Amino acid sequence: MFPCYKYYLEIKNRILLLLFSWVCLLAICYYFKEPLLFVFIDSNKYYNNLDDIPYFIFTNVDEIFYVYLHLTFFVTNQITGLMLLYHSLMFLTLGLYYSEYVQLKLILKFFIITWFCSVVLLKKFVVPFSWSFFLSFQETSNHLKPASFFFEARILEYFNYFTNFYYICVINCQLLTLSILFLNSVSDRVGTIKTFRKLFYLIFIVFSTITTPPDVFSQIIMSFSLIVIYELLIFSKYVKN
Repeated sequence: MFPCYKYYLEIKNRILLLLFSWVCLLAICYYFKEPLLFVFIDSNKYYNNLDDIPYFIFTNVDEIFYVYLHLTFFVTNQITGLMLLYHSLMFLTLGLYYSEYVQLKLILKFFIITWFCSVVLLKKFVVPFSWSFFLSFQETSNHLKPASFFFEARILEYFNYFTNFYYICVINCQLLTLSILFLNSVSDRVGTIKTFRKLFYLIFIVFSTITTPPDVFSQIIMSFSLIVIYELLIFSKYVKN
């Protein structure tokens, strides 16, 4: 019973530490809510015709307050999720062989690096290009102009738009990382990495077509980025061997 009680205490302490960290992060994120909101809208500066400041509307009195709350919980939960992965690895360390610990640590590093790359890719490429692509439909020809379209961004809808793209991009990138690790381990066993490289390229193109906006430039950027990441993984494996 003593080892089980010891594990129970460790789990309880780690959960309490995570809860305390979550509360502290929640307070810090709410204190810096304006800079966080600026980071969210900076990649998509929707300017009005008068000055160069981001222009959004709101239709309820409490809408901006709810946006700040959603933004605070969103950032806090993402950081806490990364901390949860770290604590899970530290808890499982004593029950693993060294080789298993190294493999699990490597997988965790891949997930964190992929998460960071997906956030950068989302903010710098996916959201801006999707934004410009969808807004291009309000531009009609001067000769054939059946109606005039004018878009005013609502702050709550833009936040939901950004978070939906975030979850789609992060989940797909993590699933793609799992596929790469699995197929890479299979190719190590059968020794046909060149054959699997063609399959990887096809998966990357299909993945980019599904997850990016329906324009060629975004698909090319996504496919090229994934191919470069995979080639770097192959090169690092050869160097290690």
